[in-house]
Amino acid sequence: MSTCEWNDRYSIGIVQIDEHHRHLFSLLNRLYNDFVNKIHGDSVTALFDELVDYATYHFSAEEYWMQESFFPHFEKHKEEHALFSRRVTDMHKDYHAGRRQISLELLTFLNDWLSAHILRSDAEFGRFITAGNFRI
Repeated sequence: MSTCEWNDRYSIGIVQIDEHHRHLFSLLNRLYNDFVNKIHGDSVTALFDELVDYATYHFSAEEYWMQESFFPHFEKHKEEHALFSRRVTDMHKDYHAGRRQISLELLTFLNDWLSAHILRSDAEFGRFITAGNFRI
C-alpha cells in the first residue's frame, strides 16, 4: 500500500464532506508513515485513536446531512458505515488489548475501504445533492 493522496477524483462536491475526507486521508497517511518508519508507542496509539474517533464523527455528520436532504439511499449508506465501524472498532479494541498491531493489512483495509466508499457511495450522495440543488 502506498499513501493515498487526496485529488479531485475524491471530491463529491460538498465542501464540508470533502474537508472531512481530506482529514481522514491525512490521518491515514500519518499512520502509514509511522508504520513505514517503525514508529511505535503513544504517538501511534493517539493517531489510531484519533482516526477511529474522527471516522465516527464524520459518519454521524454525513448521516445527519443525508437525513436532512431526504437522501433515498440513506439506510443503505448508514449500514455501510455501521459495518465498517464494527470492523474497525473490533480492530481498535484488539489493538488496545495487545492482540493486534498496526499492520499493512489494517492500513490497506482502511485505505481501500475509504477510497472505494468515497468514490462509490459518497459520490452518489454528492450527485444527489448537486442535482437537487440542496445545500449542506
